[in-house]
Amino acid sequence: MELSTERLIIRNLNDTDLPEFERTLNEIQRTCMGGSREFLNWIISQYERMDIINDLICLGLFDRYNGTLYGTVGAGKHDDLHEPEIFYMLLPEARKKGYATEAVKAVTDWVFENYRIPYLIATVTVDNLNSQKVLERCGYQFIEDKTLLVHVEGNKYDFMYYRFYPITGISAL
Repeated sequence: MELSTERLIIRNLNDTDLPEFERTLNEIQRTCMGGSREFLNWIISQYERMDIINDLICLGLFDRYNGTLYGTVGAGKHDDLHEPEIFYMLLPEARKKGYATEAVKAVTDWVFENYRIPYLIATVTVDNLNSQKVLERCGYQFIEDKTLLVHVEGNKYDFMYYRFYPITGISAL
C-alpha cells in the first residue's frame, strides 16, 4: 500500500527499512516482541490482513524526494477503547514542518475510502499541544479527557480523546 502527498510517500515498511525504522522506536518498542527486527516483522505481517478493526496497520512516512524516513503513521484497534484509532510519530527533526498534518489527512482519507466505520479516534497526551493542533487542523473533534492504560508500559496516562466523522453533519453525542 502506498499513499502520496505533496511532500510525502506513506508506504508499507519492509526489511530494508530496519536501520531507519529503529530510530523511530522508543526503548519499550525496541524490546517488545524480542527486539526491533521482530517488531518490524510483526508490523510487516499485518499487511496481509490490512485489518484496522482488529489489528493495526503501521506505515512508514518518507520524504517524497530523498526517501528519508520521518516517522510512522497508521490506524488500528486501540488497546483499551477497542475502537479504530489513527496514530503517528515523527522524529524530532521532522516535527513542526507540517508533515504530521499531511500524513494524518492522507491516512484518514484512506481509512474512510477502504473501511466502513462510523468514525476514527485519536488519543493524545494532555501536554502534547502540537499533536492536538494537528488533529484539529485535520478535522478531528475533541470529545473528552480520559485516563488510559498504555499496555506496553503498564502505566496509566491522561489523554485527550478525539473523533473524526467522515460525513458532514455527524458529530459527537
